[in-house]
Amino acid sequence: QAAAGQSPPPIPPSSMPAMVSALRVQRRPLALALGLVGALSLSASRLAFTTPGHRSLSSASRRLVVRHAEGGGHGVPKGSAVSQENMDPEIRAFREHQKNAPRLSFAEEARTLVDSTVSGVMSTISSRPGLEGFPAGSVVFFASDEQGRPIFSFSSMSGHTADLKKNEKASLTIMAPGFAGPADARLSLIGTCAPVPEAERDAVKAVYKVKHPNSFWTDFGDFTWYRCEVMAASLVGGFARAGGVTGEEYSASKADPVAPFSMNVAEHMNDDHGSSVLAIVKSSTGLKTGLVGAKMLNLDRLGMNVLVEREDKPEGTEEATKQSFKVRVPWLSPAESRKDIKERIVELSKAAREA
Repeated sequence: QAAAGQSPPPIPPSSMPAMVSALRVQRRPLALALGLVGALSLSASRLAFTTPGHRSLSSASRRLVVRHAEGGGHGVPKGSAVSQENMDPEIRAFREHQKNAPRLSFAEEARTLVDSTVSGVMSTISSRPGLEGFPAGSVVFFASDEQGRPIFSFSSMSGHTADLKKNEKASLTIMAPGFAGPADARLSLIGTCAPVPEAERDAVKAVYKVKHPNSFWTDFGDFTWYRCEVMAASLVGGFARAGGVTGEEYSASKADPVAPFSMNVAEHMNDDHGSSVLAIVKSSTGLKTGLVGAKMLNLDRLGMNVLVEREDKPEGTEEATKQSFKVRVPWLSPAESRKDIKERIVELSKAAREA
């Protein structure tokens, strides 16, 4: 180490090959860890956005929150509506509204995402000669049972099947339907994956067929039913929303009842009532200045998520810049059915007109 106030000595060229070799050795555990988490790249900076008081926050996530408070996390422009440095009264009121807006728990959101998806990337520990111990990814199709455990039908010829026979540790990374970018949700389930006991295979097959009615290949002789036991989950719900879920929290939660028709309602609102969505955001959140667009992303029993576009002209600049970010709009009361959702949207539209 260099003495205080001195620059470290330069690295001799003759030492470089040995250093590169050492780095290669050190990189393998990291590559394996990233592979088991899947294709999410759940960095500490993302998890640092987790709300400190959220009930499903793990101790590791809390440590990351502290790290964010000490200066870690994303570097958000000072003029942004989501920047803690923006002291504009309207922005401060908006941030307070968002902080207290009701949301699904991380566990509920994870179960909802799993229930609404049919495919993902399974990461296993490779057993392929010459690549033993490295992460290996495969696109797989799945369904989930009442506990949220993913169910698969795997061929004995698949690489991931061979991997699981040697090591049951795996992860499943899935993305929200219509995933298009960082504002959309993604999830990684981490656990063990093993063949389903023979006595349970008929029940498992029935569950799988609901999601994949034309999956004739499941009757082929070389296909076997597999099921994953979820030990933990890592959720990124979009910017400013990420955290960990324990296996117990995950299995004890339920998928949101509104999710099955969420996308249809959102598409209808965006296509036919776009101006109403923008008016609802302004009225409900108090964020009005500079808002030029709003697109309903999805809905749940407690509210809706909306992607808004805001124009901002920082001091000393000639041109306005545009920012897009996700906004939470809560219902006036929880919804459990499609009829309830229609009533909640009408209530918010009426309040926006009267504001």
